[in-house]
Amino acid sequence: MLVLGLMSGTSADGVDAALVALSGAPPELQWRIVHLASTPYPPELRAELFACFRPESGTVDRLCALNFAIGRAFADAALNCIRAAGLRPDDVQLIGSHGQTLWHIPTGANASTLQLGEPAIIAEATGIPTIANFRTRDMAAGGQGAPLVAYVDALLFTHPTRVRTALNIGGIANFTYLPPHGPTFGLPLAASSSNAAQGNGGTRVEIAERAFAFDVGPGNMLIDDAVRRLTGGSLDYDRDGAIAARGRIHAGLLDELMQHPYLAERPPKTTGREMFGRQFGEYIWQRGIALGLSGEDIVATLSMFTAASIAQAHRAFLPQPADEVIVSGGGAHNPTLMRFLAQALANCGPNGQPVQVRISDELGMPAQAKEAVAFAVLAYETWHGRPGNLPAATGAQHPVVLGSITPGRTPPATDVLSATGQATDPTTEASNPATYNIDCLSTLEVVDLINAEDRRVALAVATQREQIAQAIDAIAECMSQGGRLIYVGAGTSGRLGVLDASEMPPTYNASPTQVIGLIAGGPAALTGAIEGAEDNAAQGRADVAAARVGERDCVIGIAASGNTPYVLGALDEAKARGALTLGLTCNADTPLHRIADIVIAPIVGPEVISGSTRMKAGTATKLVLNTISTGVMIKLGKTFGNLMVDVQATNNKLRARARRIVAQACNLSPEQASQLLARCDGEVKTAIVSHLAHLTPEQARTQLAKAGGVVRRAIEAKNKGDCSESPS
Repeated sequence: MLVLGLMSGTSADGVDAALVALSGAPPELQWRIVHLASTPYPPELRAELFACFRPESGTVDRLCALNFAIGRAFADAALNCIRAAGLRPDDVQLIGSHGQTLWHIPTGANASTLQLGEPAIIAEATGIPTIANFRTRDMAAGGQGAPLVAYVDALLFTHPTRVRTALNIGGIANFTYLPPHGPTFGLPLAASSSNAAQGNGGTRVEIAERAFAFDVGPGNMLIDDAVRRLTGGSLDYDRDGAIAARGRIHAGLLDELMQHPYLAERPPKTTGREMFGRQFGEYIWQRGIALGLSGEDIVATLSMFTAASIAQAHRAFLPQPADEVIVSGGGAHNPTLMRFLAQALANCGPNGQPVQVRISDELGMPAQAKEAVAFAVLAYETWHGRPGNLPAATGAQHPVVLGSITPGRTPPATDVLSATGQATDPTTEASNPATYNIDCLSTLEVVDLINAEDRRVALAVATQREQIAQAIDAIAECMSQGGRLIYVGAGTSGRLGVLDASEMPPTYNASPTQVIGLIAGGPAALTGAIEGAEDNAAQGRADVAAARVGERDCVIGIAASGNTPYVLGALDEAKARGALTLGLTCNADTPLHRIADIVIAPIVGPEVISGSTRMKAGTATKLVLNTISTGVMIKLGKTFGNLMVDVQATNNKLRARARRIVAQACNLSPEQASQLLARCDGEVKTAIVSHLAHLTPEQARTQLAKAGGVVRRAIEAKNKGDCSESPS
């Protein structure tokens, strides 16, 4: 699965994008970076963003507009990365967007967080499903919403024998403590065929549970603030640490800074611009000037403050001293800061030895890309219904699936052609990497995994809302002129069509000939497999001909694969007879697309059990058929509000139902409803129109006939009301 991660950190200088190929599931998650790109914010957008960081100027109207503007910037960054990789948006299945943190309140009665960058803008501009708002879900579960990269650090950087910390120096510095584990987890995931082995330390998932993380304090944020003050805004950061290298560290100011109460707080903890932002930067700058320091001295002292606070956290909060610190983020490219960090960590290793400081590039993860890659991984985990937070890092009460999902404009056309241009198996026949080891899981884990895959179905159906609405309107128009709705399918698809058709007479009093289902192999195929029936295109044509399909009829061909010969033959014959043809499939760009007038294609992805299309594809099919038939019956006047008013009271149960419907529609007591029905010969529609339009039963029947049997239309014609009027 190709997933694009988008990230803008507390430095707020632009958007990092990482296009990542992901497959499998923890503990066998496989990843490969396809392309990386960074897109700076336009100067005017960055200026507006920094203005809105300040409570005194971040007014609600500016924040509202900024949310959309940042969404457009993130969408541009996504499209830039995709183009630079030589791909198209429909080659990418998912976007994970962190957004731009505006304000973060980690604890207390008002604990909350706000990331800007409207995901609907990203999804609309790219057409790709977008997952965002990751932090809010963790906070809803009692966590601080950060650091979220800890889960990914544990998956990617844990070593078999060495204690590591994965340090990210962005605007804020944070690190993840990674205890050692068994012998195979040190391999880079992209090179490891299996990372599920266990050693003395346990499985990778167990390691993730023992790892923890927290925000140390300021990273580049205060350094950048001082650089902007020193240069009058001509520079945004200390390039190559050159300014700090020219300055001198002031021990007194450094000691003051190291007394900041946040540094002594025990994890889990998180912080941000609200604590170490512009206001604190102004205080430090003025304090430095009062001490007679140059601007270079202040930048140097703040650079050492970042390094020293990181080292203090290593001494104070780790269960075991670290052997290695793996550094990522923008600070990794500041040689002066890295030199200060090595000095500060000189006695923080085992037995007071120096800690080895390494750049994450050495382990195959470009330093600037880690957080963007992390949000691609977190989006992938969310898409598969798996938790992505680490409660030991965030303080959450339990693991949670992170983020909210905004569907894309169209489903991605995947698995149609291989890289060689040869036809491949349909998506519904592909092997699902998330369920490779399902037979090794506990029963509860099997249930959770199936449930997680099922959650994708409704989202896939939602991408087809416009096509479904188009189908409802077209079918209702045909049926209002005496046409029929005819389902055609084979196997599970055929049974679902027959089921939906059979439910129309008892539910909506539709004639048994008004909605019918044709299944390959005939009625015997409803309860047994009829071998070869679905491959018989000629029989599909013959069944449509035998049903005497005409130009007023609508024929829906149902085929999860989109290439079932029986269904294609039936649609071909229906089209030749002038009928409206529709196709329902769970794959993209199929033969069904090339025959049907309207195609509905919710792409649900590979099944939990490969090829078992009775699962997700079957669920999607049932949802679509329910929506179509219900929508058509509403359009045909079979309901009044949400009441089934076309009921024919032929037995005691139905007579009781009719009484309840009339009582609710007319706001009557059960006794009054019974009396009204008696006057109207038990006709529910007549009773409702008679009462609400103040007509005699005979007048109500006439009014209904003029309105085509639609209750609301009959009432409105008499009362000149509108459709917003409640039936009660």
